[in-house]
Amino acid sequence: MLVAVFFAVGFASTIAGALSSMDSSEAQMILRETENVRNIILNAPEIGVAVIFGNNLIHCLFMFVPVLGIVHGVYVLYSTGRVLAALGALHGGNPLLLLLSVMVFPHAVMEYVAYSLALSESFWITYTAAKGGLKALKQELNSAPKMITASTVILLLAAVVEVLILLQA
Repeated sequence: MLVAVFFAVGFASTIAGALSSMDSSEAQMILRETENVRNIILNAPEIGVAVIFGNNLIHCLFMFVPVLGIVHGVYVLYSTGRVLAALGALHGGNPLLLLLSVMVFPHAVMEYVAYSLALSESFWITYTAAKGGLKALKQELNSAPKMITASTVILLLAAVVEVLILLQA
């Protein structure tokens, strides 16, 4: 249940980023950076999975950190929305429609699921530390590696799918 709540929180953060305003110079800078990464992946697909997976995994692992992980996760997903806002600003598209079109791809949903697992575990660790005592915290910390493993596998599969989609585009 909590994973679904954090999926919604993450999606709402992305919507907020997509709806944020920006000037054309900031939009151009954001899209230039995004295009540079895309070109690296297309020009060297053998490292594309590693680039995407590595970037997403670093952010996801930080999301497991109590308290700060949730703040970081909301910021990362907000920043994803900012990329969509930049696309909309420069190409005249509706950023919300862009977001919905991105969510059609399985890798996007998989990434949100992995991030939601991390954010929910961050919440549980924080909550348990504050309310549950040392024994409950130890139990929660014992389940964290399972969540980290699940998130890692999901992100790896998502990176493979994303690169395959990029190469076919």
